[in-house]
Amino acid sequence: MGVNGIPWDRGPLAKVFLKRYSWDMKVVIVGGGRLGVHIAKELIAEKHDVVLIDRDADAAKSASNELDCLVIHDDGSQPEVLKKAGAGKATWLLALTGSDEVNIVSCSLVAVEFPQIRTVARVDNPFYSQLNKIQRKVLGMDVLINPSIETAETVARIVDEGFAEDVIPLHSGQLQLRHLAVEEIPRFVNHSLQEIRSQAHCDFLIVAVVRGRNLEIPTGENRLLPGDWIYVLGTPEALDELLGQIAGIRQPIRKIFILGATKVSEGLIKNLLSKEKDRGEGSRSRSGTQRQRRITFIDSNREVCKALARKYQNVEVLCADATDEGLLEEVGLPMADLVVCATESQTFNILTAQLAKSLGARKSLAITLNDRYQILGSTLEVDALISIKNVVAANILQLLRRAQIRTIHDFFEDDVEIVELVITPDSPVVGQTLMAIALPKGILVAYILKGSEMVVPKGGSTLNHGDSVGFILHKNAIPELELKFGSPLGR
Repeated sequence: MGVNGIPWDRGPLAKVFLKRYSWDMKVVIVGGGRLGVHIAKELIAEKHDVVLIDRDADAAKSASNELDCLVIHDDGSQPEVLKKAGAGKATWLLALTGSDEVNIVSCSLVAVEFPQIRTVARVDNPFYSQLNKIQRKVLGMDVLINPSIETAETVARIVDEGFAEDVIPLHSGQLQLRHLAVEEIPRFVNHSLQEIRSQAHCDFLIVAVVRGRNLEIPTGENRLLPGDWIYVLGTPEALDELLGQIAGIRQPIRKIFILGATKVSEGLIKNLLSKEKDRGEGSRSRSGTQRQRRITFIDSNREVCKALARKYQNVEVLCADATDEGLLEEVGLPMADLVVCATESQTFNILTAQLAKSLGARKSLAITLNDRYQILGSTLEVDALISIKNVVAANILQLLRRAQIRTIHDFFEDDVEIVELVITPDSPVVGQTLMAIALPKGILVAYILKGSEMVVPKGGSTLNHGDSVGFILHKNAIPELELKFGSPLGR
């Protein structure tokens, strides 16, 4: 509720602010593929002005049918087309086609014509990722996004943090989000969240309840029923006390199999080897021996395997069929801590990840091109599906959001996500309590991190500069969150 009982988003003054904010960021997107359309949808839901350009007639028509924004069927690397799209009034240009050259040319043209606009280029060639900031700026790129590198870094973080089924580690393991059936904790059944909290002796928060196919952001009055699934957030210690320990969550990932020769798989190998080198003496066990990760790479292309073996001498390289069960057993895949399936085929990745689990691998992970299979995540015998499209989209959206909001976790069941923002010195909420801020309905504060200390949010909790605050909300509520927490100076 807002002032004098009037909901904050319905008062006359708030309507002025919302109307002004709704179109204060214009984004021109070049490229109407899955990535461009996905980001456009998110920005439109957040009430931004979006123009999408694609030179393919079918792609432009499909995007036009799917999006509530202006879609231009033309070449986004042509100056007159960019002017037609209103690039001169844009805050951002996102060049997201499948062509590195088109993306770089689009950014270069905009940088020359409209130097005040910030540009993002999607590039696949690793050469461009090696350019320094000045070199990128010369080419007109403020930000460069390489999907393979971003995805490899995401998988490497999972390797570092470890993961267990139905457990999502957040903030390098400082927090956990656990997903479980309410019947697993009988004392929760037919009790309200308020009753459950009052009987517990630790700090936690039930941030979401899944009933049937619907996900709800609960209040204290919500009562848990048989058949419900819940998401519980807290420190690992608090959740161990509340729910019991999760077997294997802290077991290190040492023996890794990587299947498929792709830019993602090579990026992952580079990342893991680099971290092993940085770890150095710190990875020695008490006996003084190195507890290094063992990486085994498998692909059926003999020439690729030869080249990779020469390049990475610390990696065991096998030229073999990744679906040959007998061979996989022979080379020790059933003893793997993690199997990463990273071929160019997302269906093959899912099938081989399931095969790896059936053979005995502790964890398996499949790389997918898009989120077509994400909704099946909880029904597959695979521990994680990493969508390249979602990884890239999340990183780009984090750049664009005014209040430095980043997505921490997307829920399969609905358009609900956990987002996090850092309180900046000029944020209008510095020094205020949560009660005074009066958040709009449907936005729940999930946690507050003050340095390394996790604080369970209460009405009297005060927000200070440097605090990291997590929220659970529907995606279309992000503009409201930005309006409350964003810098009054904008960008």
